[in-house]
Amino acid sequence: MAEAALLGGWEPIKDLQDPHVREIAEYAVSEHGRLKNLKLNLDKVVKGETQVVSGVKYRLVLAVDEEGAGTKQYSVVVEEETKKHLKSFKHVVYRS
Repeated sequence: MAEAALLGGWEPIKDLQDPHVREIAEYAVSEHGRLKNLKLNLDKVVKGETQVVSGVKYRLVLAVDEEGAGTKQYSVVVEEETKKHLKSFKHVVYRS
């Protein structure tokens, strides 16, 4: 998946069900929930892209269940080099 991406360019993720993509998405949701003291659960990965730089950046649109607030969509960016780092987590309205 990310290995096929051109250095520096964003490439669509072909398999949004890939276990590693799911792992990155779960990390983003749990980290944001921990930082904001929210109970969040990942519903699904709606869209995704990767960028190969010094590691791999993941830009994902996620459907997230918020306790008491229903499902909302978020745009997230996670950098993965030796560790994962949540760079952004923003509410969006995404229409495919």
